[in-house]
Amino acid sequence: MTKLPSKVINLLITVIVLTAVILYLYFIKFQGNITGFFRIGSILELSPFLNPETTKIYQGEIGYDGQQFLSLALDPFLQNSETINTLDHPIYRYRRILYPLISYLFSFGNRTLIPYIMVAINCLSIIGIVWIISLYFQSNQEQKWQPLLTLCIPGVWIVLSLGTADLVSSLLLIVSFHCYRYNKPILTAFTISLACLTRETLLLIWLAILFTSIIQQKKEQSKQLLWAWIPPFLWTIYISALNLSGTVRVKANFGYPFMGIYNKFISLFMGEFKGENLFEAYLFILIFIIFITIFAISAFHRKDNQLIQFSALLYGAMFVMSSMTILSYYLDYSRVFIDIYFFLLLSINTNKVPIKSILFLALGLGSFAFLALHF
Repeated sequence: MTKLPSKVINLLITVIVLTAVILYLYFIKFQGNITGFFRIGSILELSPFLNPETTKIYQGEIGYDGQQFLSLALDPFLQNSETINTLDHPIYRYRRILYPLISYLFSFGNRTLIPYIMVAINCLSIIGIVWIISLYFQSNQEQKWQPLLTLCIPGVWIVLSLGTADLVSSLLLIVSFHCYRYNKPILTAFTISLACLTRETLLLIWLAILFTSIIQQKKEQSKQLLWAWIPPFLWTIYISALNLSGTVRVKANFGYPFMGIYNKFISLFMGEFKGENLFEAYLFILIFIIFITIFAISAFHRKDNQLIQFSALLYGAMFVMSSMTILSYYLDYSRVFIDIYFFLLLSINTNKVPIKSILFLALGLGSFAFLALHF
């Protein structure tokens, strides 16, 4: 009997776990209402293409970013003037166009199908991440099962349940890392360019790949990366020409170094000694440990992890400058910094101490607690 390759087994396990979680969320948490995946609040205006009587609305809440992405997916070309009114910061939200646009295109403009397609895209992104990480480690038999640790990351399930674009952007980021590692410069540039149209902060990763290719003297890769920033730049110019309202939220999301982290720790220590605060502290301390672990692995195995090291350094700079707008709640920083967990997962560590497995086990406990207790 032919033994299945580890990457195929990884894929099968992922599909089984993902199917179980989707059925659990859809039928139990959201009572069979697909709009539950987008955490729609009652404070912001509802998309003109949604029926309030058949939409799951959380009363008294402002909702989460998934509500914004759903509004854009229902009208990505802003043909209905009321769509603008459903966005809290149109100029900021419209920059992240790729996820809502492909959702609209894959549904062939059928607005009834769009929420289902968006959930399906996030599911396929999880499957794609596990598959690409399996390919990333195909030359390293000792790490052939590590792609399954993707399922331990709380941000994966947070994004899936809130309908945001972070899984799509992470998939594109991981594909670009894979293409860089296996010397596919055009595909590296293409995928990181698409990633920047999903989340503009991934320009930091474009910069990390460029730095790494220059240091490693990969001239062809450096040359290809020089055009990768053009599509997101042209899209930004187009948005500016539309004169959309709102702000890009740089001042709201970022501030003086370490001030947000300081305020976060103060809020954790001053908070009540109860389950919610303990869980918040647990996940926030974990992300700190993960940053430190990535830098430690990169220091001991720099040659194998140079791209990871540069990427983590740039994300670390963003982390220390983050304000409480991002750091106040685990739903936010677990999504914004979801790539940090993937940096750790992609790190090449030849030490026998299973530090990565231990940390991902701790993350897995957080994921289980989120799925069981949130909502």
